[in-house]
Amino acid sequence: AVSDVIFQTITDFKLTDCILNLGYISHHDAIAEQRKSQVLLLIEIDSEDTKSIIPGKLFEYLVSGRPILAIGPKDSDFAEIIINTNTGAFFAYHQKQLLKAKIVEYYNLFLNQNLIVNAIGIDKYSRKNLTLELTKLL
Repeated sequence: AVSDVIFQTITDFKLTDCILNLGYISHHDAIAEQRKSQVLLLIEIDSEDTKSIIPGKLFEYLVSGRPILAIGPKDSDFAEIIINTNTGAFFAYHQKQLLKAKIVEYYNLFLNQNLIVNAIGIDKYSRKNLTLELTKLL
């Protein structure tokens, strides 16, 4: 769910015409919408408490074949996964100019039909492999 604070920020910046909020949709429909997207946005709350959180959505994004544009707390655990798998870019909240440059880069790649992901090592994060690693710990 998207918080009221986010919707208010969208309104404050006069971006409501740029946003399509589908509300709750089934997982199947969510994956279909994901496949239509050119870039996938992943945002985590900017706090010390969320640095070690790895959003479940990240694992679906990894196999999507779409670049991930992630924003979160500096030194987030999920930043390392995105960087190591070459599946996108991660930015801390204070890196606004770098984020803007990456959005422009992705847009230009899209215009030139060259927006691709060359993912590496994502099999390590499959449900099968993660479950296997968990069984080793038990």
